[in-house]
Amino acid sequence: MTCPQGKTSRKWTVRQEAHSPNVPHVIRAQFGKHDCLACPARSHCTTAATNPRQVTFRPQAHHQAIQMARPRQQTQAFKESYAKRADVEGTISQGVRVFDLRRSHYIGQAKTHLQHVITAAAMNITRLLGWLMGDSLGGTHISRFAALAG
Repeated sequence: MTCPQGKTSRKWTVRQEAHSPNVPHVIRAQFGKHDCLACPARSHCTTAATNPRQVTFRPQAHHQAIQMARPRQQTQAFKESYAKRADVEGTISQGVRVFDLRRSHYIGQAKTHLQHVITAAAMNITRLLGWLMGDSLGGTHISRFAALAG
């Protein structure tokens, strides 16, 4: 592959995309780090701070499916639907962080199920108490380091 500045790609890899296990392998072309970092047109090729430009080639059917999905993702109906997913993921995150949800403390399906039911009840009580005390649900968590920078 040749970039608009005349530099050729240095590395080609074939791999399975982690988030799309049902999709056939993709091909990724990567340009040289020294070529990209010094390039005057870098901002037109990549937004990466230190890594060189990478181009991913997908099977045609997968590429067309992505192109068809992008306009749908800009609709208000999709955004409302996706907001529900964010709520569910927030609940799962709270369960993992606060209630050690990834670990079963018991052996056997019946005891593990009981643990899940009790954990769900504890999460609901915690959220109810927070709501009654006027605590806001927060939004995006900002790390201590990011708070210092901002």
